[in-house]
Amino acid sequence: RYRADRPEHRTNLGSFLAVLERYDEAALEFRAALALDPRFVPAYANYADMLRAQGNEAAATDVLRNGLKAVPAAAGLQHALGLALIRQKETGPAIAALQQAATLDPSSARFAYVYAIALNSTGNPVGAIRVVEQALQRHPYNRDLLTARVLFQRDSGNLAAARRAAEHLARVFP
Repeated sequence: RYRADRPEHRTNLGSFLAVLERYDEAALEFRAALALDPRFVPAYANYADMLRAQGNEAAATDVLRNGLKAVPAAAGLQHALGLALIRQKETGPAIAALQQAATLDPSSARFAYVYAIALNSTGNPVGAIRVVEQALQRHPYNRDLLTARVLFQRDSGNLAAARRAAEHLARVFP
């Protein structure tokens, strides 16, 4: 409370209170952080995470969408929104959010990987392969991306490409 004038400290206190399962107090702290700085992305992310942990996925999604109104280029919020929408079985909007996250932050191998998994899971292994190949140009030694390339090539029926990808993966990670 000593630094209650800073959004990061209010967010930290909110996260601490959430761990203690003092959810009402935690929500007050997250809202206070956002009142201090409506563009403070960690407050939106942590608030949404707390709501999700409580089983309130719809409220978590609302918090994430509000965060994206304030900070449209927040790749982490787009990613979290995509995952929330997947849990709510809203596949189309989820994939769009995951794509946006991967586009906004190409330095994140994780965002590309999750987007590719979503594409493959919805019957688009060719699109998934394209995403993985592009991400591997930036992250050539990422184990998840290399493994996904093997599986997606296999899923698309291109067994020769899957074998080459598997051999490459074995060389990189013996």
